[in-house]
Amino acid sequence: MRDPHLVPVIIGVGEAVDRPESPAQALEPVALMAQALKAAEADAGSGAVLSRLDSLDLVGLVSWRYADPVGLLAKQLGVDPARKTNASMGGETPIRLIHDAAVAIARGEQQAAAIVGGEATHSATRAQRDKIMPPWTPIASREEAVRFPSSRFAMSPPATDLGMHDPAQVYPFYEMAAQHAWGQTPAQAQAESAALWARYAQVAASNPNAWIKTAPDAATIGTVTAENRMISWPYPKLMVANPQVNQTAAILVTSLALARELGVPEDKIVHIWGGAAAREPEDYLLRDAYTHSTAQQVVLEDAAAQAGGADHFKHMELYSCFPVVPKLALRTLGLQDGDAAPTVTGGLTFFGAPLNNYMGHAAAAMVRRLREHPGDLGLLYGQGGYVNKHHALIVGTQAPAHDLAQDYSVQDKADALRGPVPPLVARHDGPATIETYTVRFGRDGAPLDGIVIGRTPAGERLMARVAPDDAASMDLLLSTERSAIGAEGHTRLDPFGKLTWEAGARRTLADRPRRFSKVEREGPLTIVTIDRPDVMNSLHPAANAELAEIFDDFAADPDQWVAIITGAGDKAFSAGNDLKFTAEAMAKGQPIDPPVTGFAGLTARFDLDKPVIAAVNGLAMGGGFEIALACDLIVASEEAVFALPEPKVGLAALAGGCTACRG
Repeated sequence: MRDPHLVPVIIGVGEAVDRPESPAQALEPVALMAQALKAAEADAGSGAVLSRLDSLDLVGLVSWRYADPVGLLAKQLGVDPARKTNASMGGETPIRLIHDAAVAIARGEQQAAAIVGGEATHSATRAQRDKIMPPWTPIASREEAVRFPSSRFAMSPPATDLGMHDPAQVYPFYEMAAQHAWGQTPAQAQAESAALWARYAQVAASNPNAWIKTAPDAATIGTVTAENRMISWPYPKLMVANPQVNQTAAILVTSLALARELGVPEDKIVHIWGGAAAREPEDYLLRDAYTHSTAQQVVLEDAAAQAGGADHFKHMELYSCFPVVPKLALRTLGLQDGDAAPTVTGGLTFFGAPLNNYMGHAAAAMVRRLREHPGDLGLLYGQGGYVNKHHALIVGTQAPAHDLAQDYSVQDKADALRGPVPPLVARHDGPATIETYTVRFGRDGAPLDGIVIGRTPAGERLMARVAPDDAASMDLLLSTERSAIGAEGHTRLDPFGKLTWEAGARRTLADRPRRFSKVEREGPLTIVTIDRPDVMNSLHPAANAELAEIFDDFAADPDQWVAIITGAGDKAFSAGNDLKFTAEAMAKGQPIDPPVTGFAGLTARFDLDKPVIAAVNGLAMGGGFEIALACDLIVASEEAVFALPEPKVGLAALAGGCTACRG
């Protein structure tokens, strides 16, 4: 006979959703969490659970900065548990906290625990947009704000340099690699993702706590439109998590003995059977492969074994930040479309993604589902980070025949199964094949650039950018009929100091079309003409890069002794930075950094030992004037005009104008 004081059960779940008409009426995250906990207490059918808590765990939140959110929450509820924690970040966190609470009960260390989390991101975003300070707890300074564990993950310099830190940019690496390993074309894989996501959407439509209840079909989900724009290849907006929600959820875990003492009805009680957890290496560039996750595999296989087989799971919640996660999980579990639905909640796109606490809502939905189907088993699988952390929990209304295992880690199995990790290189000039890839898109739906993870002939791993104007390479990455994995190309350092991948044979400067400049050679003289007369020869990043490569070539050519730079037309040498392009690029989220060698490839080029002459034939303003100042000699026509107008628009002439013109 098992001691009921050591049997962990879930007795109550609660959720809160806030849809205010204006941010001034919105509830802050802690207030929403208090509502969820009170709802969980009411759900348990006992009015005394919160006062009996031994522990209160608050899942890491992002939408508002607090100094001590769990302390504030306890104060609002009028409770003071012996242990109060501001718990970690990560999508698996609610499942881990439920499991940890159950283990503590099984050890006799506590009798009642509450797990709560959520966000008010939608209201916070609206308040910021409308420049309204909501009537919430005063926001803590960055120095005073609580620091939740797992707020950051280790990341290698190549990923940092290319800004590849958004999960929406990282999960596609797994998607593209996995679909290629499964023998699918990108189009076939996209159809599978859309059909799977439609199943999630249907469940969300019947969930009263879901944020989106329109239940779009697979065709709508998979078709790219202005409203369903591409985010990162191959995922459009309706295939990525939706954090713009105000949602909180709470779960009450107690011993079976306390549940009975409190008078919780037997048909409300859900038993915690067991589960498993494991992690991948924290840095996603230091993984063995992107076709699978060994941590996910062993966690789900172990959970299935504990249940007597995956077919014993009549109800499931498979984490759904992006389609590749449940697609991998379904294959590991050996389940098909006709088997149990992958969700009881609705998924992070349609139900909503209160960041780290979606699985808190999933636990609430699972408890309600199991109460409706006594005797069934449910699987809750959560995942956090960049495919980093994996946790599965098995729950059912019937008590298991065994005691709860106090060690749920299967890390040793994951580590033993993991393959060798290739060495990572930050620089490589030579051949490289694509291991996996994605394409980042701007807010206007146009590609910003491609990102490839590649392999050198020696088997080393690298990460490189693909320029958006490299049509041959971008067409390869964006093909729906053929995967780019295995495609051969070459990498080089581009004018911005970024490693760049180009499809096919190594390209020389002559292979690259000149769109923004002209180059003439007269013996040892190189004449460079900025060729954008329609915009007063102003420069944007692509034009700057083209000029930088021209001057790289000039510097390296011993037969070229002197260079002249001038502007096309008779109105301007160069009007400097292309401000219209810059404004549009910033709105798209497109980078606007200058080359390593500076504006036009000259203003930060300090090692050139050949003379450059500026032939100023009109306006030389801002950056255009600074280009001229970077030259060794300026020859100006009678129509030449020089100006540094940056202060009029709140800027400074920091590419040489301030230092060269002082005095």
